[in-house]
Amino acid sequence: MVPLMGKLKNVKLPAAAIVALSFLFIIALGTGLLCIPAAATEKTGFLDALFTATSAVCVTGLTIVDTYSHWSLFGQIVIIALIQIGGLGFITILSMIMLNTKKHTSLSERKLVMQSAGGATLAGLKKLLKYILIGTASFEAVGAFVLCFSFVPVYGWGLGIWQAIFTSISAFCNAGFTITDANGTLSLCAFVGDPVVSITVVLLIIIGGVGFFVWADVVKNGIHVSKYSLHSKIVLIATGALVLLGWLLFALIEWNNPLTIGEESAGTKILAALFMSVTPRTAGFNNVDYANMTSAGILLSDLLMFIGGSPGSTAGGIKTTTAVVFLFTAIAVARRRDEIHVFKRRFEKDVASQACAVVCLYLFLVVVSCLIICAAEGDAFTLEEVSFEVLSAVNTVGLSMGITADLGTLSKIVLMLLMLLGRVGGYTFILLFAGEKKPVTISRVPERIMVG
Repeated sequence: MVPLMGKLKNVKLPAAAIVALSFLFIIALGTGLLCIPAAATEKTGFLDALFTATSAVCVTGLTIVDTYSHWSLFGQIVIIALIQIGGLGFITILSMIMLNTKKHTSLSERKLVMQSAGGATLAGLKKLLKYILIGTASFEAVGAFVLCFSFVPVYGWGLGIWQAIFTSISAFCNAGFTITDANGTLSLCAFVGDPVVSITVVLLIIIGGVGFFVWADVVKNGIHVSKYSLHSKIVLIATGALVLLGWLLFALIEWNNPLTIGEESAGTKILAALFMSVTPRTAGFNNVDYANMTSAGILLSDLLMFIGGSPGSTAGGIKTTTAVVFLFTAIAVARRRDEIHVFKRRFEKDVASQACAVVCLYLFLVVVSCLIICAAEGDAFTLEEVSFEVLSAVNTVGLSMGITADLGTLSKIVLMLLMLLGRVGGYTFILLFAGEKKPVTISRVPERIMVG
């Protein structure tokens, strides 16, 4: 055993590979636990357990069995534990223990922590991890307490408190899993007009989706926005802009749709539109049935899902910062500028190419996955339904037009792979196949080609 451990310590893996393997390990462990007969109220197939564990660890929320009726209390506890571990990141949790028990940590260990926790630099990682632990526990506890005021009167004390805890953790981790189907309605549709539930869940989603690094910046500098890092400024402004723009557009698009919010009061419509603006950005909660949404509403949801949350958070998608860099790169090219300027700062040269690589990777995955699923399922589902499902999976959202459980085995495997890649992150996935940067030994002769 000792020689074997010595050999394992000498194995060198990139930080990105270790992060990816940590998620695979937790998915395998979760699948095993969900296969235990005590975890479900009826027999569970291996694929059902694997899909549920993958969706939970990758904080997605796509399900092929009902979370409330199929899984027992033990199974639900396993799922919410997987969501919590997946949201924070297994390596992040281990890092909290490691940095607080070891007097000295190597540079490679600190790089691994930075890769998992979303830190921008190696400095101050211990303090960042403290913010993550305390902040997560505090926000989830407050969220659960507030949700009790709406859930306890409906479900009773025992189930109501458990519903509140489960929903709060799921919302903060941007997972989208719910056990509120106890009243026979989809996700949070029964609470579409409840401001306590809607606003609490919206705030938990936003706070969980802005990223741990931004928390630390806000705690450190308070209301002095001018002292925030460029990263934090971009995240906060992009998040606010997307929420407000999505809120306005959903209100305009779905206002008169009788199948979603058209029959509700004006106040409920405004509240529902806010919820619809926030939840597609990787949270996955429903306050309306997306199968009944207009085509314009579906397209807007697709765009919001594609962008997602922010780096170093519980959210998925290409990330807000990637979208901003991609946009400003296009503007700089149009204006024939060599440098990309934002807030009197300029982006590093590698950032633009990284953003373009991430966008291209996600677009490629979406197109290929849609092609595979459409070919496998034939004419059973429309392209709109399939593309919505694919975008929901790769961006770890969890929204669905109701086709997840009816997909074939191959399609479900594709969705699981997309969920895993989305949780690991596009750029981290690229790093898995990237070797060490080597100096250019030969400079080739340039030649112009026509583009556009």
